[in-house]
Amino acid sequence: MIGFSGVHPRVVALTAVALSAAFFAGPAGAADYTPGAIDKSLAGTTITLLVPPWAAYKQALLDDFTARTGISVNVESIDFDSIHDKVVTAAASGQAVADVIELDWTWVSQFGAAGWLAPLDKLLSSQEVADAVGANSFVFNGQQVGLPYSLDFRGSLVNMTKFKQAGLSDPPSTWAQVLDDAKKLKAAGVSEYPIALPLSITENTSTPWYMLVRAAGGEVLDEKGQPAFATNGLGVSSLQFIRDAYAAGLIDPGAIGLTQEQVDNEFLGGSAAIMLSAYPGTVNFADAGTKGSNIVGNELAFIHVPGEKNNTGGTIALEEALAIPALSKNQQAAAMYLSWTLDPNTQIAAYKDSGPLPTNQNALKALSTDPDNKVLMQSVLNFIPSIEPVIPGGPPTWYTKFSAEVAATIQAVALGQVTAEKAVDDLAAKTKQIAAQAN
Repeated sequence: MIGFSGVHPRVVALTAVALSAAFFAGPAGAADYTPGAIDKSLAGTTITLLVPPWAAYKQALLDDFTARTGISVNVESIDFDSIHDKVVTAAASGQAVADVIELDWTWVSQFGAAGWLAPLDKLLSSQEVADAVGANSFVFNGQQVGLPYSLDFRGSLVNMTKFKQAGLSDPPSTWAQVLDDAKKLKAAGVSEYPIALPLSITENTSTPWYMLVRAAGGEVLDEKGQPAFATNGLGVSSLQFIRDAYAAGLIDPGAIGLTQEQVDNEFLGGSAAIMLSAYPGTVNFADAGTKGSNIVGNELAFIHVPGEKNNTGGTIALEEALAIPALSKNQQAAAMYLSWTLDPNTQIAAYKDSGPLPTNQNALKALSTDPDNKVLMQSVLNFIPSIEPVIPGGPPTWYTKFSAEVAATIQAVALGQVTAEKAVDDLAAKTKQIAAQAN
């Protein structure tokens, strides 16, 4: 996850002129192109991709696409943080950086508002969009501008082996139960710091707070970008929960400076018993013994994030998608690549080859019958009805500034430097100020 690069309004305006010309001319393609079809109607075309390493499929898999379509693929795979800036630089100068690009959920409003993304509604079938879990996180002004290829959301991961050592038989479903269970784990000597949670001033700290608010049935920001967290009472209670856990010594004091990966390692290493904010892949890491896991064979529960009173709220989607730049001259061929990427067989093959967790529901259902993936996939299928965008309508263009303020606020509350009530009032005021300055 990275921040937005500032783009001067004049640059955006000049880009808009270039985009209008591109749309008027129309993208190159076949007259008989059928949205959703994977055929040879566009054979002989070459498309380019700009994606992170985990979206750069191995050549054997790409050869399957070329064999089925006659379309050649040139892949540029670079680190995630560099993709955003390359897209911005190219689009601002009136060029398409590639025919298919990575699109993070936090970039949707910025890229969409600048007109840098081609609408996919007429390039893909409605069924493809419907089958993709989390597709609604990539809608801008009512148009589908990206389609998720990597399923990422947040649940909570509980080491039930450790829980049972402390006399606990069920995972927690409320914040009060989390605190009570963690105190019992600590008192029993099972875990000195039972709760794994990052508290550094980074996006990794903001995200779990969004998760807690949403799990309790609330919103962080409303569709107009106003601070909903200050009106539903959950901003205060969720921050107080974090403060109570930290003050009671239930969270490692070093979490103030830990990254998400380091917090993951606390759980995988066996020192923590509850990872409040866990992505699905952590379950595989823990069970397969990768990433230094010391809890292979332990009974794990991947559960809905506990809420204030229950755990019936939404589960936040933090997905990555593929998109097509508005200035691409090969939009139909690019769309055919998206269709192939989202095909259940492709997603299953990619996943088994250490690729991303599938977003196609049929692929997930097929994997849930595989003994090697049964536990994780059945848990994932249970989550699907509750997976929702972090912010209704997508994050505002000023999201990065907001996220930084959130992380700083969480850390200050955890350390007892400010009360939860005062922190929410201050954050709400800053949010309104940031929004006003951006408009």
